[in-house]
Amino acid sequence: MSATPGTELGAALVRAVEDQFEAAQVPWLQRLVEQPSHTYAREDVEAAARIIDERASELGLTVERVADPGGKFADHRIYATAATTAEDRTVALVGHVDTVFPRKLGFLEFRREGDGIYGPGVLDMKSGISEVLFALEAVKRAAPAVYAGLRARVVIVSDEEVGSPSSHALYKRLAPVTTAGLVFESGRKQDRIVTARKGGGVYTITAHGKAAHAGVNHAAGVNAIHALALIVARIEGMTDYARGVTLNVGLFEGGTAKNTVPERAAIQVDARYQTLADAERVTAALFDLQREPFAGIEGVPERLRGVRVEVSGGLTRPPMEASAATQRLRLAYEPYAAAAGLQVGEAALQGGGSDANLLVALGVPCIDGLGPFGEFFHEVQEWSSLTSLRRRTAALACWLADLAARPFGDEAAR
Repeated sequence: MSATPGTELGAALVRAVEDQFEAAQVPWLQRLVEQPSHTYAREDVEAAARIIDERASELGLTVERVADPGGKFADHRIYATAATTAEDRTVALVGHVDTVFPRKLGFLEFRREGDGIYGPGVLDMKSGISEVLFALEAVKRAAPAVYAGLRARVVIVSDEEVGSPSSHALYKRLAPVTTAGLVFESGRKQDRIVTARKGGGVYTITAHGKAAHAGVNHAAGVNAIHALALIVARIEGMTDYARGVTLNVGLFEGGTAKNTVPERAAIQVDARYQTLADAERVTAALFDLQREPFAGIEGVPERLRGVRVEVSGGLTRPPMEASAATQRLRLAYEPYAAAAGLQVGEAALQGGGSDANLLVALGVPCIDGLGPFGEFFHEVQEWSSLTSLRRRTAALACWLADLAARPFGDEAAR
C-alpha cells in the first residue's frame, strides 16, 4: 500500500494532516460546532451546511443540493471530486450536519480541555465531517496529481437524527453508483469499526372505545385506556433479549376528563431488532393487534371486546446486518488505521442506528464508527478526542490516496 504512513507518500500525507490540524481543522470544526443545527431548525441547519459548502468549494468539489420534498428539512448535499462523473461508481463518505440540540437548550459553545473538545454535535457528528474534508485537503496538498484523479462522493444529509425520512430516497438514488460506504459516526472504544447495527421501528397503536359519563352511565362506556393497558403487557412480552429484540412502550396518552370513560387512547412503541427477519416478524405481530387485540390475554372483561384497535408505523431503519462484503471492506481499511496509531478490530453490536443501516439494506457494503472517539453523544457533556480525530484524519487521507490508484469496484467491495 503506497500511501500508508510508513511510505514516502504516506509520511507526506501525515505531515499535511499535522500541518493543518491546529492551524485550520480545529478552528474550522469550532466554527461548525458553534453554528446550531437542530434537525427541525431548518435555517440553522442550512447555515451549518453552507459552512461545509465553503470548505468543499475550496477543495474543488462540485455540490448538488437535494431539497426535501416536504420543505421541512434543510437541503441535503452530494459533493463530488472533480474527476467524478455522474455515471461513475464510487465510494461514498457519509455524514450528517443536523444535531439533537435546540438553541433553547443553551448548549451552544465549543470549548477545549486538554485532549477533549466539547460542544453541541462535536462528537455526533461534526468532528467526523471535519475528518472527511481535511483528509481530502491533505491529499490535495501532499499529492495534487493523485487528488486530481480521485473519484469519490461525500454525502451530507440534514435529517439523520430523526431517522432520515427525507434522505432515505437520496440513498436509494445513490446506491447503484456506490461501491462502498464509509460512515463517520462517532468512534467506538478501542477504535473498533462498526460492521453491524440494530434496526428500529416506531409504531402507534390506537384504541377506540366508547365515551360515557363515569358516574351516571359507567356500564355503557368502553374504556380505551383499560384496553390498551392490557395490550401493553402483550407488546412488552415480545421482547427477546437472546435474539436482540426489544419493544418499549414509551408514550401512553388518552382520555379527556377524570369523570368520562375514555373513548380513545394511544401508545407509541419503539422496537429494535438485529435482523430483517425479526423486524418483519415483530411488525406482523403488532399489526395483528388490529385483528385480535387480546389474543393470549386472560380475564378480559366482555365490555372491552368492542374496542377497535388501529396500528400505524413500521420499520424506520432496517438492521445493518454483517456481511462478507462489509468484512472485506473493514479488513481493507484497517491497515491504514493501524499505521496511523489506531487499534483495529470489529466493534460489538450496540443499539442505535445510522445511515449505514439504509445503505446496507440497499446492497452497499459499509463500515461505520469511523469518526473520532468520544463519549456522551446526545448529552450536554458530549466530547470528542483531538488525538483520535488527528489519527483518524491521517488514516482516511492515506486510504483515499491509495483509492485513487485502486478504486473500489464491484470485485473489491462486494
